[in-house]
Amino acid sequence: MNLDDLPPDDVDHTSFSARPCVVRTALEADLGGVVSVHGDMDMTAAPAFRQAVDRLVDEGARSLRIDLSGVPFIDSSGLGSLVYGYRRLRDRDGNIVVCGVGPQPARVLRITHLDRILSVEPAGVLRNR
Repeated sequence: MNLDDLPPDDVDHTSFSARPCVVRTALEADLGGVVSVHGDMDMTAAPAFRQAVDRLVDEGARSLRIDLSGVPFIDSSGLGSLVYGYRRLRDRDGNIVVCGVGPQPARVLRITHLDRILSVEPAGVLRNR
């Protein structure tokens, strides 16, 4: 079997990411920041994610809530970005919560044992704020 024998898929092979990533941020009144990610969290998304974390921490955020409810896929670059955020907040005695974690990201966090380091809330968990 060669590559021409494989069935077509819905992935755009002209870019690195099948689902380009959009990162949005918000700084809340209680000095907590929210980073919402939509799309694949891969090497193309890592720089935007890290810039968003830096911006919020530099603006005074003491905690971050990372919303991954729009992330169907995460790779090692995405994991590295989460660890980057964790370290930025840890250095300032802050905390980070990763919420809305879907099946594939949850599996990767579990396999890499990052779910033991980061506070992780699976998708579908409602949290009172």
